[in-house]
Amino acid sequence: MPLKKSTVAQTAIDPTIRFARVEAEGKTYKLAFSFNAIALAEVHCGVNLLEGIENLLSLSAAQFRGLLYAALSTAHPKLTLQDAGNLINFQTLGLWKDGLAEAYVLSMPEREEVTSANPPEPVTPA
Repeated sequence: MPLKKSTVAQTAIDPTIRFARVEAEGKTYKLAFSFNAIALAEVHCGVNLLEGIENLLSLSAAQFRGLLYAALSTAHPKLTLQDAGNLINFQTLGLWKDGLAEAYVLSMPEREEVTSANPPEPVTPA
């Protein structure tokens, strides 16, 4: 019987996932768009995050709730879609919008800048 390999990828303890933090109702929530969260967003709000987000406030209420639910799912897997919706009201809408935008930016891979002092290695045919 083969041994099952344990991994932390796509979990809240995955060191490659960077979280945005939002303080709401006296609690700190962590938002992230892991690959699973991106797929969950597609299911719950029909937004393809691989293509980007134009304007978070142009989403319908159901789409915004689904996006928040997806972003919360990595660090808060016990929260339900209904729980995510209960966190949103007109006073907290701006907080969540900013947190979602930050989480989305943090989910993008960092670009390695090529400088003239550190040019890429030339590729030679074999």
